[in-house]
Amino acid sequence: MNQYLVMLSIGPVQSMIAAARRSRDLWSGSWLLSELAKSCAKSLKEQDATLIFPYVENPSLLDMNSEFSVGNKLQVIIEANSTDELIRIINQAKKATQARFLYEADAAIKQLDHATDDIRQEVWDTQKTNYLEIQAAWAKIDTSDHDGYKQAIQKASGALAARKATRDFVPAATDPYDMTRMLPKSSLDGAYETILNKPHNKLKTKTRTKLSLSDSEQLDCLGTIKRLGFADTVEQFTPFTRVTAHAWIDRLTDDELRDINTAYAKLVKHGVATNVKGNKGDDNQSIYHKLPFDAQMLYPSRIDAEILQIERAIDIEGDPDLLQAREALKDLRDSTLKNVWQRIGQPYSYGVMLLADGDRMGELLDKATSLDEHQKITKALSDFAESVADTMRIYNGHCIYAGGDDVLGFIPLDQAYDCSKRLSDDFTNRLLDVSTSLGVDKSPTLSVGLAVCHIMTPMSVIRDLANQAEKHAKGDHIKDDISKRRNALSLLLSVRSGTDIQVRYQWDDRPSLQTFQQWIKMYVDKAIPSRVAYDIRDIHLRTDLIARHEPKLRQGIRSAELKRMLEQARTATGETIALETIEQLQERGTEIALEKLADELIVARWFAAKTQQELGKE
Repeated sequence: MNQYLVMLSIGPVQSMIAAARRSRDLWSGSWLLSELAKSCAKSLKEQDATLIFPYVENPSLLDMNSEFSVGNKLQVIIEANSTDELIRIINQAKKATQARFLYEADAAIKQLDHATDDIRQEVWDTQKTNYLEIQAAWAKIDTSDHDGYKQAIQKASGALAARKATRDFVPAATDPYDMTRMLPKSSLDGAYETILNKPHNKLKTKTRTKLSLSDSEQLDCLGTIKRLGFADTVEQFTPFTRVTAHAWIDRLTDDELRDINTAYAKLVKHGVATNVKGNKGDDNQSIYHKLPFDAQMLYPSRIDAEILQIERAIDIEGDPDLLQAREALKDLRDSTLKNVWQRIGQPYSYGVMLLADGDRMGELLDKATSLDEHQKITKALSDFAESVADTMRIYNGHCIYAGGDDVLGFIPLDQAYDCSKRLSDDFTNRLLDVSTSLGVDKSPTLSVGLAVCHIMTPMSVIRDLANQAEKHAKGDHIKDDISKRRNALSLLLSVRSGTDIQVRYQWDDRPSLQTFQQWIKMYVDKAIPSRVAYDIRDIHLRTDLIARHEPKLRQGIRSAELKRMLEQARTATGETIALETIEQLQERGTEIALEKLADELIVARWFAAKTQQELGKE
């Protein structure tokens, strides 16, 4: 009996996760990729394969729709008498993965049974059977060699990388000159043709609503699955707007909550809003139970846009149900929310996507020379991944994906920093013991990127910004001192009416982190005026050309200007800024320069806000 180290990759990752306009697209894509990987892993385990990635002690974690997340790359050991037997086991796992995809495809298309003429069935059937990319590579383990396991990993990794870089030139599924195939592409990524059979304004309203179609939007097979799949579990997916509005919802009175819940339930009945019942804690109750809806209609701009969309549909179809939906929206806006907006303002329109990745994991994995050592690492990673959802719930966020050292989720603006710090500490602590036992010089750490974005920013753009923040946290741009790379937090503020601002802190730079937390507290306590950061930036710009070749002189001028401005400034209550605060701002400005201090304060102000009123004009 031979032992083989087998690696599998499931994709396409770009289409499943990155191609997204709505939060539902991102949720479903991440969930689907994990479900496919679980199906593959379960099939392999049932065929007596030893799982390395993912590490699973309880087989039920691999059941359909479990909360356990699995990455798209699997690593296992398979015992087989020959390569033919090995290939049979791998092909069986591929079939199980394909069957899971087809299950969700069939479940999605059933929801459009009311409008079969809206769908190009032949395009759907072609795409659903040709979408998945499942690639595998393996290497035989030389059990007589002490380094046989490690060498097999290196060979299999190289073979899989080569396989993924090799394109399959398969025959075209259709005649390229068939005019019926010259269709618009999917609006999410432009990879495949649309499955929609009519222009947007000719589709049935029910079809447009179910698919959450914007004007002129097109969807392919995968895009439709994202919008309609997981019908049994869809309410566990929390929309971005519900997370962004959480701090505002916490400020509502019991009477206001009751009235909004009653009005929102009518919107769900008319199909213009959705329930939110997921993200349950140990008490089996959603942390969003106070207002278990998508919260999108708590924003006046979203209500007005939805009313306008419905009125267009009324002009076309004259459906009486649409009239009732319009009146329910107007009632929510004019009777229920108007007084609340006057009392506490509107919810802020910005939220945070958190994206984190482990540092120096390759160094740690290279130290593993046996299956046992490898599984100790994967167990530590699995333990961390299983804890992420609970950690994010503590801070009223919702984990989208946690597989090994990769984390993706939504978090309220005012809780994002504390959540990031908790995740970083937890990751380091869980990997410390195994790192020490393997003799690694530096234990793996977690770099975290936080992207602060508007609720109307396309989800693919938010994902790109979060990825940009995470790369900034990794610090590859730092050339002068490589010790400052990795183990960091990067905060990227993307305001619709301005330029993006980024600040970065290393997790072991405690003085800077404490200073940033103090800025946040000062804004919460109204100890400094909201515009002080912009006045500091103005000083930097006004003095930029002064004494450029005499840095000490310019620094003295800037310090004097900063002190003068701070002494004249007044807080929201009309009081002067405390002398201790002025000295702290001056010291920080000298340490990191006024330009960076201004950025730091601007970001801190946003992380201190709970309502749009506290942010003021964007």
